[in-house]
Formats: sequence, structure tokens, C-alpha cells
Amino acid sequence: MSRALPNAAFIASPNYAAQVGPNYAAYSAPNYAAYSAPNYAAQSGPNYAAFGAPNYAAQAAANYAAALADRNYHPLPGASAPVVNGTGAGGASGTGFRGGYGAVARFEYATPAALAPLPWIMDFASGDGWPSFPLEQRLNPLDFDPPLQWQTGDWDPGLRFWTLDFDPQLTEWLLDLDLAAPAVMAAREFAMHHADWRAGAASTQGTPTLHEAFESAGAGLLAWRGDWNAINRELDELVDLMRDDRMRYLEETAVQSGQSTPYFVHLLGIDAVSKPWTMELMNCASAIGNIVKMQYKAHYRRVRPSTLCPGLTPPWGPAQHPAFPSGHSTVAHLTTLFLLSVDGIAQRFGIYDGTADPASAARPPGLGDFVGSSAPAYGADQRSPLLWLAWRIAKGRERLGLHYPSDSASGRLLAALVWQACLGRPGEVLRPIAVPTLQTVLQRAQAEWPKAAAARYVAGGGVPGKPPAARRRR
Repeated sequence: MSRALPNAAFIASPNYAAQVGPNYAAYSAPNYAAYSAPNYAAQSGPNYAAFGAPNYAAQAAANYAAALADRNYHPLPGASAPVVNGTGAGGASGTGFRGGYGAVARFEYATPAALAPLPWIMDFASGDGWPSFPLEQRLNPLDFDPPLQWQTGDWDPGLRFWTLDFDPQLTEWLLDLDLAAPAVMAAREFAMHHADWRAGAASTQGTPTLHEAFESAGAGLLAWRGDWNAINRELDELVDLMRDDRMRYLEETAVQSGQSTPYFVHLLGIDAVSKPWTMELMNCASAIGNIVKMQYKAHYRRVRPSTLCPGLTPPWGPAQHPAFPSGHSTVAHLTTLFLLSVDGIAQRFGIYDGTADPASAARPPGLGDFVGSSAPAYGADQRSPLLWLAWRIAKGRERLGLHYPSDSASGRLLAALVWQACLGRPGEVLRPIAVPTLQTVLQRAQAEWPKAAAARYVAGGGVPGKPPAARRRR
């Protein structure tokens, strides 16, 4: 047993639990159970806090710094090994941990403990003949025959079931979840329509499947499959983000790695007591989003950026599953779109066009805001506080060196198509996917947000919602 310097508690600086201020359990107030509702704790099994065993600080075994310092760490007799039940999207997605994988200690989103948070000094000045980071050394995945892809053995052991043929019963995914939870029921209903949405599914009824629409609308996002120049340009962007942004955003992205829901809660200014069904609507987005993005990841099998450019040195991870599409982007954008399907939320946090009339009311988004020639490019201001937050969460993954920009953009596109199929009016674009439990949760969330007769953003120096100077309090 070694507890000698450098001492992982110091490496996590001062330790990861402390970084998330004072630890992630504090964000969950007192744990994620409090965020959700009618209370996801009551519906999950044994409750969402148990996923955190018993909270996020405990997931870190008993805090991650202590586990890393003790290379011979074993749980106490009768205690279960710490397990983190996310997959990089800020929410639980089921790992099948109780299905017989054994005591596989995990940190963050199913990332092995060996890939712990480690400090890197972001000094990019060259000196004494040495570069600061080996960022010019890159691997072309297309030089391999077949091209380099994520293999089954590369997956975290508890997630390898996603590499098998899709199971519409979600057998392993459900092993550590409460079957009565509305969000879980909604995900199961969604899964039963897998012929309409899963990657690789081909249409037999004229109307394209969701995956066919994804490939058609996102053709430019798939250039990485055969164009080294496209891949290299994305790596260049990640190098710039590493140099310019990473240290400034590190604390925020560290929290968002494990769970992004608290950021939505914070921006909305809500809690589980006053808005329980809004919380459950976010749970539905996480549950459905995690299923669809994991299946798409298994289909595309894209290697992580740091596989091709090790000098990107992600401060932790990367997660042990493929890169494309970004799970954080998919779930964050799906959460946003589900929330903006609530009329009262759309009035406050929707899209404010502000072109002809700068005081125009906010509106809910439509599929045309994400798909088609008139849709804003990924990364452009979509003029919605919630869409801004989804973008910021996705961008954080690029800043960490964990995802390519096209991963993030594809996550937004995939979320928009899933949202449209489940809650929109697909018409000739997509076949609708019936998710009755999701509709029920949405109706109950609607009742929590009364719609104003005439809600407007007030123009004020280009800042949405900021009152004009003449009306400001002095």
C-alpha cells in the first residue's frame, strides 16, 4: 500500500471532491435526489443518490484522491465498490454494474480510476529546445486498414453491452434502475420504436428513419470518416481551445463532467419542491438521450481526439466509449428542447429573434432552427438562454480535449431530431415516435409554468432582459 508523494490527494488539487465545491454532494442538495421529481430519488432504485454511493464524493472512493493514493484499495467487507453511473452526458444511463461485472471501480462517466484528474501546467512557451506539449505529433486514423475505430475491448467493461445488437427491452440498462420511474418508463417506450430511430435502421415506409435524416442533414459533420484534412482541422481547433480556454473553464467543466443538470436548475432558478415535473422532464431527456447517443456511438465508433493527438492531454479521462456524437451535447440539447416545449419556459427562455422588433416575445424553437440552409451554424448565437447553456456544456468537452467540434454539432442535430420525433409535428420529415409517459410528464410540467398573456424581452444595450438605461434603478 503506497501513500507516498506525489499523493493523489494533492494531484486532485486539493482533491476532486473539494474542486466541486465543496463536493458534488453539495450540488445535489443534499444529493441528486433533491433535484428531481416528483423526486427521482423516490423513483430510482434504490435511488439516484445510491448511484453516487451514497453521493458523488463517495463515488470517488471514499473520495477519489484517497483511492488513487492507495493503489491496493479494496472496499470494506460487505461494501459495494464505488460506481459512477453516468456515461459522459451528465446523467445516469445504466451500466449493468449489478449484472456480474464485478468490483470495477469507476470515476466520472464510467472512466476507469487509472484515468484520474491530473494537473497539467498550461505553459505553452517553448524553451531549451523542448515544446510545451507534443501537439504536432498526430495519428491519421485513415492510414490503418480498416481505418482506426473504437473496438469492443476499448469500452469500459460495464458499458460493453452497448456494442451488441440493440436490445429493445433494455435488459442490462435497467439492472440498476427503478422500472416505475416516469423517466425510465419513457425511455422504455422510446426504445420499443428502435426501428424508427436507431443508427443503421433503414426506412421501409417511405418516410426516412431518424438515422437517415441525421445522415442527410449532418453530411458535413461526417467528413471525418474519409478526410484527414477535416480531422486535422478539428484537432487544430482543439489545440487552440487547450491553449486559450482550458484553464479558465476547468472548474466549471469538471462539475459538468459528472452532472450537467444542476446548471439547468441554476439557470431556471427552480427546485424539486416548486417544479417537480419540470425536474422529471429533464430526467426524461437524460434517460432517452443516453440511450440514443450510446447506440449511435456504438455505430460510428469514432476514436477520441487524444487517441490521435496525445498532446491534448485531457485533465481526466477520456471516457471509455466512442466520441461521436458527443453525449454531453446530445443530452444537454435534448434537455433544452424538452424544457422549451413547456410554453411558460419558452416565454422566458426561448428564442428571441429581436430583428425587426427588439422587444419581440420569445418563441419556442422549431426543427428549422437546427436543420436546413436557414438554420444557424453550430456555435452561432441562437438567441436563447437555454440553447446557450446547452452549447456551453458541449463546448466544455472540446475545451477539455475530449470531443471534436463535429461531435458537439452532431449531438445538437441528433437531439433536435429526437425531440421533433417525440414532441414535434414530424409530418413528412420524420415518423412520430409515441412516448405516452413523456407526454404526461410534459403536460404536468406545463401546469408548473403559467403562461403570461404578453411576455416580452426588453431591449437594453443588446443584453436580453436588461432594462433600458432610463428605467434602471439608481
